[in-house]
Amino acid sequence: MSELDIRKWLSDISESVKERDIDRHMGLVSEKVSVYGLPNKKVLGYDDWRQRRENEFKRGILKAISYDKLQVKNFGLRRLIFGIEEIMDATNGDMVIINKQVILEQEDDNQWRVVEESIHNWKFIKASHKN
Repeated sequence: MSELDIRKWLSDISESVKERDIDRHMGLVSEKVSVYGLPNKKVLGYDDWRQRRENEFKRGILKAISYDKLQVKNFGLRRLIFGIEEIMDATNGDMVIINKQVILEQEDDNQWRVVEESIHNWKFIKASHKN
């Protein structure tokens, strides 16, 4: 079941972004989440994630998030660890491709939520705007 749980979570994240549904989106993120490996060396927490996503949704910056190259690394009864490539598509055509490790935890309400992300590398692809 572990890979199915991961794929369901990834699908739910993608759908919440497509629908710009902040409550559904944040329901997939643990209140104790930590995101490591950002270029500015800061560690993002739950409030930071929510603020960033709300801004992206309100301003219409983020068009979609998709995932590729899933590599299940470890799984336990309530914890799943996997590597993934996250593709963030901006409405202006720019893309960010992020290679990261994600840890999901099944919390007390039985919902799988991300508790940790470690970004290994990322690539920014500027859209070619032809006039």
